[in-house]
Amino acid sequence: MSRNDIDPAAKLADDFKRKGYFDELKKTILSRSTGASESSTIEEFVRNRVSAVVGEMVNEDQSLISKNRGSTSALIEGQLLKNGYEKLNTIDLQIDSFLRRQLDDPEVKADLRSRLRKDLDTIVGPEPDSLKTRTNDAARNRS
Repeated sequence: MSRNDIDPAAKLADDFKRKGYFDELKKTILSRSTGASESSTIEEFVRNRVSAVVGEMVNEDQSLISKNRGSTSALIEGQLLKNGYEKLNTIDLQIDSFLRRQLDDPEVKADLRSRLRKDLDTIVGPEPDSLKTRTNDAARNRS
């Protein structure tokens, strides 16, 4: 397969990852305050909740300590991811809805669109002005 045969969307996604945009976005979101009374970052909140949930699971089933590490990790991960991270929720913070709000933030979406457009322009060339207007109008209608 030649370089010209690569799907522009796949190339765009690869370039986006390679440039670290996803990692940058993740770091930005994880460093934000939870807004809860303890004023911690979302990363600290998740770490603390994971630790508490794993502690509860071990208290309920002591055999988890002596089981195969891989299967135990898969079991714990499955419990954490189950039902939209339900086990990580507290009265003050519903983690799934918090993360969704962060990703739905208009500034985050605008920055993401801008980066994607810039990278896409380098892959396939700039789009004609007539198409830009239609694309921008459609994006505004979705927001």
